[in-house]
Amino acid sequence: MEELPYLVTFAHVVHAGSFAAGAERLGIAPSVASKHVAKLERQLGARLLQRSTRKLSLTEAGAAYYEHCARIVEELEQSREAVARLQAEPSGRLRVTALNSFVGAIVAPQMPEFLRRYPKIDIEIVTSDRHVDLAEEGFDLALRITAAPSPQLVAKALAPLRFVICATPTYFGLHGAPQAPQDLAEHTVLGYPDSLTDGIWRLVRKGEQIEVPIRPRFAVNNIDALRSLALSGCGLTLLPTYAIGDDLRAGRLAATLTEYAAFNQPTLYAVYLPNRYGSPKLRAFVNFLAGKIGDPPYWERGLALPS
Repeated sequence: MEELPYLVTFAHVVHAGSFAAGAERLGIAPSVASKHVAKLERQLGARLLQRSTRKLSLTEAGAAYYEHCARIVEELEQSREAVARLQAEPSGRLRVTALNSFVGAIVAPQMPEFLRRYPKIDIEIVTSDRHVDLAEEGFDLALRITAAPSPQLVAKALAPLRFVICATPTYFGLHGAPQAPQDLAEHTVLGYPDSLTDGIWRLVRKGEQIEVPIRPRFAVNNIDALRSLALSGCGLTLLPTYAIGDDLRAGRLAATLTEYAAFNQPTLYAVYLPNRYGSPKLRAFVNFLAGKIGDPPYWERGLALPS
């Protein structure tokens, strides 16, 4: 595109109404602006401007050409602004929504370092177990556990999430560990309300799914509560590794039936509206969190888990 600089000069001259005013906007001499337009006319083989001592006017070809030039110059300016935004120091308030258990186990412990690294970013995190409308409720970002993020949102995968069946070593010492999914019927189960699971745990091994009917002795839609009960030795339960990775490594909990994966292994995503793309504060937060989680996620390192 040899004519691009001449095109830009032409667009500014027309918009400003004179060679002098257009040249001033570009920071060049009026004589240079005049030469640019003349070269552009020679390259196109058409006269674009009618010149007089009092004003400039567009020829028919010039009017048609200017319509396209104006759009190109506008796109160039917008692209320059986009790059400037990306290079700007991240600042401002970032509003995030996420599950309470994930915030407590993963996000909050990383925030002291994040706040030191980005002193101009303020973080507001609102925990919720419901599906939050980002636009309607004014959130920049959501951390969601799902197998299929909404196509209306931009989604960045942060980590695969695995659920394991677990209990304390004491519980398994007293009641034995299940040798097959069907054995779960003989155990005290701490589980989730039927509204979340339909009363079924779906386990997968080597591509084959097994549906196991479950009747929890205690049911609650809160991962932290289930973890606390499991640690007390009340029964066995199904929990995500991000909530119990440290417990498994320390021996406070033991996993069983580890050859089975549960719930089709959903993924943790950072999701946001397309119009937030390029926001320095959002990009800083997502990249920081992804780097801290790592691959594989740090809470699973050293654990024997289904692939």
